[in-house]
Amino acid sequence: MNQSRLLLGRPATKALWQRRWYATIQQQQQQQIQKKSLVRRIVNGAAMVTLATTVTVGVGGTILYKTNDRFRHVGNALERCGIAGAVGAKVAFDYQRTLSKDYPDEAAFEEAKRACHQRCAERVLVAVQRLGGVYVKLGQHISVMQYLLPNEWCQTMRVLQDRCDPTSPQDIRDLFLSDYGLPVEQVFEEFDYTPLGVASLAQVHRARLSKQSVQLLEQNEQWIDDEADRWVAVKLQHPYLDDYCQLDMDTVSFIFEIVKRVFPNFGFDWFAEEMRESIPKELDFVHETQNARRVEANFAEESSRNNTSLVIPRVVWAKRRIMCMEFINGSRVDDLDYMKLHNIDPKQVSSELTRVFSEMIFLHGFVHCDPHPGNVFIRPAKNPKHAKHNFDLVLLDHGLYRDLSEDLRSNYAHLWTSLIKADEEGIRKYSYRVGGTDIYQLFACMLTGREWDKISQSDLSSVRESDEVGRMSDGAMMYLVEVADILGKLPRPVLLLLKTNDLLRHVDEKLNKVADDRVTYVIMGSYCSKAVWLDTKKYIVERIKMIGFSFDLLKQLFSAWWQYESLAYALWLYQFSAKWANRLNWINKKKEKKQLAAAKSNQPTTTPNHDRIALEI
Repeated sequence: MNQSRLLLGRPATKALWQRRWYATIQQQQQQQIQKKSLVRRIVNGAAMVTLATTVTVGVGGTILYKTNDRFRHVGNALERCGIAGAVGAKVAFDYQRTLSKDYPDEAAFEEAKRACHQRCAERVLVAVQRLGGVYVKLGQHISVMQYLLPNEWCQTMRVLQDRCDPTSPQDIRDLFLSDYGLPVEQVFEEFDYTPLGVASLAQVHRARLSKQSVQLLEQNEQWIDDEADRWVAVKLQHPYLDDYCQLDMDTVSFIFEIVKRVFPNFGFDWFAEEMRESIPKELDFVHETQNARRVEANFAEESSRNNTSLVIPRVVWAKRRIMCMEFINGSRVDDLDYMKLHNIDPKQVSSELTRVFSEMIFLHGFVHCDPHPGNVFIRPAKNPKHAKHNFDLVLLDHGLYRDLSEDLRSNYAHLWTSLIKADEEGIRKYSYRVGGTDIYQLFACMLTGREWDKISQSDLSSVRESDEVGRMSDGAMMYLVEVADILGKLPRPVLLLLKTNDLLRHVDEKLNKVADDRVTYVIMGSYCSKAVWLDTKKYIVERIKMIGFSFDLLKQLFSAWWQYESLAYALWLYQFSAKWANRLNWINKKKEKKQLAAAKSNQPTTTPNHDRIALEI
């Protein structure tokens, strides 16, 4: 029994249990190995699937990008949105971080703001240059608003005025086939694919019309006067703008909206609104042609009496994205070397430019709103015997115009009359009527580019020193919120008038080596007073028809007439005195030259140095 227990009892049971346990362990290990193998196979399979998918998507995406325009457009669109969005986020974060910090004093805070302005402007510039098109146009708008925006932004964006990437010759050929229906070689006998100028939205080439094109134009009664008229300027829109213009405008609007939410005091969202209104018009060359013909008609009477030097290039034909027009041999209005070469007086050019734009603004109410130096050319007068001056002032790029309502034009003329006369009550009254703002002193500074002390002392005609310009830029930063608030309330035409003022002021300062704003403000004042006189006369005549004659109406009529006549006389007197002052200056210089020549001829012959030394020895 005991032996049996020894043989069949616990030891036997233990041995069996050990065998079963060992078998279970082996089974579990085998299952783990199988699981690991399965996991490994799954992972390897997933990796292969992922690799295959990546390769397929990568290769397929590359093939689609190269061959499918729609796919490429979507890819590029996402990339453009990403670049703009990333830069917008960085700029917003930088301003948030800078403005929320504590600083030991006001000077440290101002220095931090300047550094932030510069960093952000440089970030935006890099993105703008990469994206081109609409973004470059936005940067150009910023660059000319030096009295409204921080100087760091304006100076940084200034490089965009002259640096834009050209459209390739192949894209030009494709554009002609799609928009004109004929190849370039059939339309033109010669076509220079190197552009004369490249802007953010378009570029210009010199070309010579083919005989077939000339015959077609003559059949349509669009006469080519002589052989020289076959040379034309061809303006071409950058083709990619059709793909991305709307997207870019939507992106900019979205970024500005986000910034507005982060910074409730951010008042520059009008930039995006103005861009959405103006750029589609600038991208339609048929619309530009209509503007050119309208402004030419506005000055037709002045031209017939040889009372203006303004020239509008004749448009030969125009499509939405291609325009063929008269070729103008000349140079930019700020090219002083060109003027010296052709004996053109820069001061006369400046005065004529002021006259042209004063007549547009205060009398016609139809204003060219982009008169930067590249859009205004100067050339020797084509008909010097019958010309007002020995030069022609050629106005280019008629895409951006604004119509001023009768009320706005009249109130704007009254406002400038008040500014020139330093009539503070008039400035307050008409600042509100024009700009809808009670902060009339700041608005007056924004409009004139002068400090309030100069305005209130009727000293607008004094020379604007660099120190004053610096103080104005500092003031723009100090009152940035107030400036933004005013700009946000202004009617869109007034915003563009501010820009036009800045551009004209910039050109005027370049043309006048010896700064003299007197003639500028006298000319402006004469047109303002003429506008006031004509409007007052119209109003009083209507009142007399309604209620009959009264002494008060006669008094108002005489006051407006006298104001106009006195400023017109002041302009004539100033020009007369300036003309005789220049003439006397020329006579005195001529006398000095004669006296100097006579003194040299009467001077005894001097002994050469080495002979004199020898004699002294």
